[in-house]
Amino acid sequence: MENSNQECKKDSIIEVVKLTKQYENDGVVTPVLHNINFEIPKGQFVAIMGPSGSGKSTLMHILGFLDTLTTGVYQFEDKDVSKMDDNALARLRGEKVGFVFQAFNLLPKASVLENVKLPLLYSDVPAREWDKMALQAIEAVGLSHRVNNLSNQLSGGEKQRVAIARSLIRKPSIIFADEPTGNLDSKSGIQIMEILQKLNLEQCVTIILVTHETYTAEHAERVLRIRDGVIVSDEKVKNRRIANDGEMLK
Repeated sequence: MENSNQECKKDSIIEVVKLTKQYENDGVVTPVLHNINFEIPKGQFVAIMGPSGSGKSTLMHILGFLDTLTTGVYQFEDKDVSKMDDNALARLRGEKVGFVFQAFNLLPKASVLENVKLPLLYSDVPAREWDKMALQAIEAVGLSHRVNNLSNQLSGGEKQRVAIARSLIRKPSIIFADEPTGNLDSKSGIQIMEILQKLNLEQCVTIILVTHETYTAEHAERVLRIRDGVIVSDEKVKNRRIANDGEMLK
């Protein structure tokens, strides 16, 4: 199975230069990220790996506009995010970014369709288009037969599929997946990675995966390893695992 999204990789979607992050509480400064530098082309599938406390989740939050850097430059689609105010960041986050979290974050007594439509409540998309967009996203993750089920009637793997569909509904440029298989058994985890990988290979969606699981990271094409707030390695995955057929992509 060949990677079919090379054409979209001509431009970068993310570039960070000398990025640092520190928190201050009652005059106590806690540095978290130190002099981070990398670039991510559009359509790339990148895994960020590191032990607990390494700074990987903080980095993801900054890249996903959930937090701000302290010093340095962050460019997203050639826009300098470092200088944007909270309102501009919120707009960018709503229009360009999808999130998938370990805890699913679904409304338990809402249907699959209702959960997937949630991001549209804060958009300018006309309400008459919501159902159509949600159904397309649900179909993309193979859950059309569960549209009217409540989310608390679903398995863990199905809940994560709903979360992925929800992240897709506004057709984001990039999806951030934070430990998306952490609450799943290995079989369900592989299925989730298959869906993410298919979105990357077939639809050129940029994926940034935060994980501590090697088998999960093998589905990416590049791995950034972070330790003590520093990028210690940035390598291409030598034997990329293709989830839907078990092959390895060299």
